[in-house]
Amino acid sequence: MKRTRIWLAVWMVASVAPLASADEGMWMLHQLRDLDQAKLRQMGLQLTPEQLWDPATRTGLASATPSLGGCSSSFVSPDGLVVTNHHCAFGALQINSSPEHDYITNGFLAKTMAEELPSRSSRIFVFKGYEDVTEAMRGALKPTMTPIERARASERKEKELIAACEQDGLTCRVANMFSGLRFYLFRQLELRDVRLVYAPARAIGEYGGEVDNWMWPRHTGDFSFLRGYVGKDGKPADYSPDNVPFRPDRFLKIATEPIKEGDFTMIMGYPGRTYRYRLASEIANDTGFYYPQRIKLTRDWIAILEERGATSKDVEIKLASTLKGLFNTAKNNEGMLLGLKTSDLAGRKRAEEAKLAAWIAADPTRQAKFGDAIVGLEKALAANRAMREREMVMSFLPRAGGGRDSRSSSLLSSALTLVRWAQEKTRPDLEREQGFQGRDERSIRQRLTIMQQNLDIATEKATLAYFLRQAQALPASQRIGSLDKALAATGKEGDEAIDALLNRLFTGTRLTDPAVRLGALDLDAAALAARKDPMLDLAVDFLQDIKAGEDAKRQLDGEMLVAGARYMEALTAFRGTALYPDANGTLRFTYATIQGYNPRDGVSYKPFTTLRGVLDKNTGEEPFACPPDLVLAAEKAEPGRYLDPKLGTVPVNFLSTNDITGGNSGSPIMNGRGELIGLAFDGNYESMTSDYQFEIDMSRTINVDARYMLWIMENVDGAQNLLKEMGLAAAGN
Repeated sequence: MKRTRIWLAVWMVASVAPLASADEGMWMLHQLRDLDQAKLRQMGLQLTPEQLWDPATRTGLASATPSLGGCSSSFVSPDGLVVTNHHCAFGALQINSSPEHDYITNGFLAKTMAEELPSRSSRIFVFKGYEDVTEAMRGALKPTMTPIERARASERKEKELIAACEQDGLTCRVANMFSGLRFYLFRQLELRDVRLVYAPARAIGEYGGEVDNWMWPRHTGDFSFLRGYVGKDGKPADYSPDNVPFRPDRFLKIATEPIKEGDFTMIMGYPGRTYRYRLASEIANDTGFYYPQRIKLTRDWIAILEERGATSKDVEIKLASTLKGLFNTAKNNEGMLLGLKTSDLAGRKRAEEAKLAAWIAADPTRQAKFGDAIVGLEKALAANRAMREREMVMSFLPRAGGGRDSRSSSLLSSALTLVRWAQEKTRPDLEREQGFQGRDERSIRQRLTIMQQNLDIATEKATLAYFLRQAQALPASQRIGSLDKALAATGKEGDEAIDALLNRLFTGTRLTDPAVRLGALDLDAAALAARKDPMLDLAVDFLQDIKAGEDAKRQLDGEMLVAGARYMEALTAFRGTALYPDANGTLRFTYATIQGYNPRDGVSYKPFTTLRGVLDKNTGEEPFACPPDLVLAAEKAEPGRYLDPKLGTVPVNFLSTNDITGGNSGSPIMNGRGELIGLAFDGNYESMTSDYQFEIDMSRTINVDARYMLWIMENVDGAQNLLKEMGLAAAGN
């Protein structure tokens, strides 16, 4: 049977089968019509699927929910004002901070648009719809192709579709769903001029710090405001004082009616990654190797950065964003590991796979269609795990292109970027590696410039030294050849070799100068080599190891386009219900209700926390040190319109059963009319494994209540200008 017929048959099953129960599911927008509309109305939804998103007109509430590239957000005024989490705007705070202007600690408020601060590394991606491109993507694959050939053909077709899509400021992306069973082309308008508007003090936006992170009860004011700007012609443009505020198609109104336990909630946002369909063997590997190793490396890295940050306020500010991310990752991974161990998810998955195998074997037609579904997938995954120790270390070392991969050394990352750019720019654009096409040059130049803001040589040397020691400890079959060669060339061994190599790299390189980095971007490979820069020389060799890893990933990707897709076909047919795709950074819809939970025997958590609880936690010492202005406001200011009549005070955070994960941070949580009632900012520690499994009795989203946001703005920080802009002018204004 032709594969296209199988894909269409499975898609038809997925379109008509009953969907998962309420609360669970990160649904794509075209699936909204297949949800139980009567049940949604009974729960409290007052909008139709077309009002949420109409693909025919490319309009709807979804237009008001842009991505920030790693976080979610929403427009809340006609002048491009965006609300998101405090931790999502942390980079904008950091890049504008200095020992003299410590906006991270003290917060920031622009009373006028002219006072707003540029955040040159930030982006706002406005949702412009998507379409199914499965036929085009799968049509590029031939039965005779090897796995790597399949992966390359898929990459080529993806780049062709993106090139045809990107115009007038659009940024496009092809997203792989169900392990390659379906593909969708997403369109976003990329706003490149983003400015910091307002963020409360860190003691509000991060109240409770790492002690309360992922925990309930929670009392955190995790919110901030940005604004998107465009050129006078209305098109995206780089930062300029002459730019004007972006005018979104839709923006959210702030709810004026109080919310309560049992109320309907919905979220539109951009969840990052989930693993709901992983095999038992993958989960066992995550439990026994991936998370334990990742936790160890992350915690050791944190210790290095904390020691370096204690040396000066300047270094502390430079490292703040990286440290914040690492702390969050470490606690998340620790909770994930605990949950995977105690829930025996691998065992339960193994039991389901046995039932699936028996179901396939029980019918000749199913046996012919799906007989190798599990075996083929297991074979591909086992081959990939053979290099797991090497790939773990490589994942912490710098990569070309920058971003999160550059954090262990932005200088080595810049060298890799320059070498790779010199190699790739000689090739036709559609044959270049993704991330190094003509469309990427602007962002590469920007990263090479902005990295200077957080560059600290002593920290880079200390961090690289640690990860070079990890590379030295790799088994013989998984060595990183370029690093072994560079260390051997010093004529020394162990830590002495590492020290000698780092001294040569950092004393001999000229890449510490941003003008040199940008100038080198215009050179070819021969001209780069002629510079005899030790950092560039190492990058040339190290890039070969990176490419070897990329080929290994292509091998797996090519296998997944057959084995993974066939497994998802079999699983869909076996379960007899429509499946939502695993999260992959694309816009999703999730619906739920406001509910507390019972974390353990004899303990019951209510769904709301309050301003009284904020003050009860106040010890005057971090991480529970309330700003004096907040304490004073709590004593003197009346709750007024932010009073919850049942709670008798201002609500701070609340729980809902929405199904979210990382990337959803900053997502608007809305009532049934599509009005903003708060922002999602965290999950609860007891359900850290929700990336793998949703549990209605335990999985909870932690949200900051819009009423607390507004109370802080009005009574603590005096942000009346923003309240007025959102149509919520304070009394007497």
